[in-house]
Amino acid sequence: MSMVVFRGNFAENLRFGHVLEICGKAKEEAQSFSISLKSSTDVSADDLNVGLQILVNFNKNVIVLRKHLNGEWCDEESKAYETSALMKEFKIYIAMADEKFHISVNKAHLDFYKYRLRLSLLTVLEIDGDLDCVRQVDHRKYFPYSWPPIQVVEERLQFSGDVPMPFKSGHIMVITCKLQGNENGRFVTQLRNITDMERQEFHMSVRFDTKTLVRTSKTIAVEEHYKFGDEEKGGNFPFEDFLKPFRLAFAFTDKQLILAKDGQILFGFKWRSPHILPLIGGLKLFGVNGVQMVVSQLDHIQMEDDMCHGFESYSILDCLENEY
Repeated sequence: MSMVVFRGNFAENLRFGHVLEICGKAKEEAQSFSISLKSSTDVSADDLNVGLQILVNFNKNVIVLRKHLNGEWCDEESKAYETSALMKEFKIYIAMADEKFHISVNKAHLDFYKYRLRLSLLTVLEIDGDLDCVRQVDHRKYFPYSWPPIQVVEERLQFSGDVPMPFKSGHIMVITCKLQGNENGRFVTQLRNITDMERQEFHMSVRFDTKTLVRTSKTIAVEEHYKFGDEEKGGNFPFEDFLKPFRLAFAFTDKQLILAKDGQILFGFKWRSPHILPLIGGLKLFGVNGVQMVVSQLDHIQMEDDMCHGFESYSILDCLENEY
């Protein structure tokens, strides 16, 4: 059984007009990897279905599309493909149309593939196989309007996680991540304004060289650009072990963003722009000074409590196993 490299659920149920943009990097001696849209993470569940699996086989130079329904694989289609083109970085688009998935690989059309399940039943994205990392899992909307309105990914980003709708109070976003590289480097977390990608409504710099956790925003207009505002640095540095995997839970409310790690609230960051929550985009991450971020999980939970009381429990490793 191949290793799961990335797993997550969707911030909003899949439906017509949505698109997934997935980018990753294969290992040098990769044999295969797969991308699956599933109804559950429990492989022993009687009702586990896979509405789409894209299986890349480097040994046979093929890409296989298939489904798993009622306990068996079916509707298999094989496409000859020069898979060496995917050995470095690949980009796969999965667009949800009227009756079919529209699938493209590295900006070239691959196939149309018919639905056999309602899209809303496919709640889990799972990527496994011989990959070094997954650096982009953007879930976007292209119809009846584009969301987010600006849809780009810069080369420096080590992870991007767009969502296809505005955030609401009570939304919890949880990432599981590990770090590699320079133990005296830094990593940056950004939440940007969807109408202007230069404008950062939240910016966090985790600085291992100075053992500081810096929070700020980049919203002060200076001619055609923006500059950073005042920095907030209070609290302990919660990343003492550079190599230890960690989980961060981001809680969104109308007034502030609250961050938790290891079941403990680290800080609350008050939004510096009024009524900004509906204009905040998905997560952007990158390392600085030799730090590499490897994200293995991205989860979304909508709490009934707009103030997100108790959300910090989602920041404990393994707390999400039964949430799908």
